[in-house]
Amino acid sequence: MTLSMYLQCVAMLILGQALQVFIIKIPDIKSRAKLANQQFIWKDWWQSDWNLVIGTAIIGAMAIIGLDQLIAWKPGILDYVKWFFGGLGFIGSTLVLAKYSKYAAYFNQVIDIKTNIADGLPPPEPKK
Repeated sequence: MTLSMYLQCVAMLILGQALQVFIIKIPDIKSRAKLANQQFIWKDWWQSDWNLVIGTAIIGAMAIIGLDQLIAWKPGILDYVKWFFGGLGFIGSTLVLAKYSKYAAYFNQVIDIKTNIADGLPPPEPKK
């Protein structure tokens, strides 16, 4: 594999992540913030979830480093490898941010509390 191909794989990974963040995650968090009657703040989102974005990129980097072994095993995969990394960035970010996002969890918690209040349920016990 050439340096150019490695760089293209890195670019596809980052673009896949960016696509997921800007097309799916940020609009979703903005809608949750609106439901919670809160303001979405980029800086707060990044401070809460930067480790997840970087962690997904690290997984992609590991896949790129091990790519030579995969190509040695199945050389035909080289024809699709760039799209694989785009998908890895997109799907990896989707899964990681959906499960571990602290910022989205905050809005979910606010929405749950407000819904419970509207339904006349007692407030939850404070966590110890």
